[in-house]
Amino acid sequence: MKTTYEMTPTRQERLLRIARETPCTNGRRPETFIRLLQTNTGLIGALTRSGLDEHGLERKNPLIVALGDSVTAGHFENLFPLDNWHKAGEMIARGEPLEIVDLRQVYHEQFRLLLAEKFGVTSLSVINAGIAGDSILGMYRRVYRDVIRYQPDLVILNGSLNWGDFLGAPEDFRRGLAATVQAIKANTQAEIILLTPNPIAEPAANAQLAGRVENIRALAGEEQVALVDVYRLWQEFSADMAEVAACLANGLNHPTAVGHQVYALALMQLF
Repeated sequence: MKTTYEMTPTRQERLLRIARETPCTNGRRPETFIRLLQTNTGLIGALTRSGLDEHGLERKNPLIVALGDSVTAGHFENLFPLDNWHKAGEMIARGEPLEIVDLRQVYHEQFRLLLAEKFGVTSLSVINAGIAGDSILGMYRRVYRDVIRYQPDLVILNGSLNWGDFLGAPEDFRRGLAATVQAIKANTQAEIILLTPNPIAEPAANAQLAGRVENIRALAGEEQVALVDVYRLWQEFSADMAEVAACLANGLNHPTAVGHQVYALALMQLF
């Protein structure tokens, strides 16, 4: 399905301007991945003189894995009222989708296309490892299946929206995030980008999210990985939760297509 809900043109223009003009990284760039994009041609080694890899195979094209929740999975508008979960249960029982999924507009696809414009010499693939409703604990449990086995060159980790007391304390979130990063570092050669999310348009939930954002910022420094602070851009945009809600596709936590463009533009600050 195609997403159609969007914020007003004035808000679009303001948010995109902030995304283009406001620095939101920690200055740590994925240099190895950048060199790969600059040099990979997708041609056999006999023509490029690059040789074969350590297994005697032609060198693979650059690969990104995006690990995350519903935003990474590409979910947009709800197809049921957020205040009527009974209706959602009925739809699940009938096998009907609960949300619009638009893989053409998801942030890592927009990011892939921006990279293709900048590094036109290489082929480039992205594996979507986003699962709606998942938390960092679930992402850690599936990191070997969904990330490590592919031996990616870059991993984008965006997994902070879904959390609650039933999952544990804030320290448990931090430990889950750290364990996921460390597992990727220990088992791949991939460079890692930690993303902070868009806000949640509910004051209490967003206040808790702000604490997780601080953990992400701190952990990026401790683990010496790149940080792209999308949450900061939204803070520059508005602190008014009613306005934020009007700029989210489901009125709660799913960005619109332009909101996904903000993610992509923010990621391009590293490149």
